Amino acid sequence: MTALARRHSAALRTPPLSCGKHRDPVLHQVAPHGRSTYGLSAPDLAAELFRLAARGWQLWEITARLDLREVTAT
Repeated sequence: MTALARRHSAALRTPPLSCGKHRDPVLHQVAPHGRSTYGLSAPDLAAELFRLAARGWQLWEITARLDLREVTAT
């Protein structure tokens, strides 16, 4: 077992962190914390919205991932 696997296994035996979702502090740090623009400009974000929709993403999946306030503001 690798050191990373041992550390993760030990983390699973501890109480949940303050967020209530994670026990492993590394996973807590890298977990998405909500919707984001990913630093895209409003036109690029709109293009990404249409690209995801064309690939079959449903609106609830897109709005859960992307912060669309920038797109609707323009």
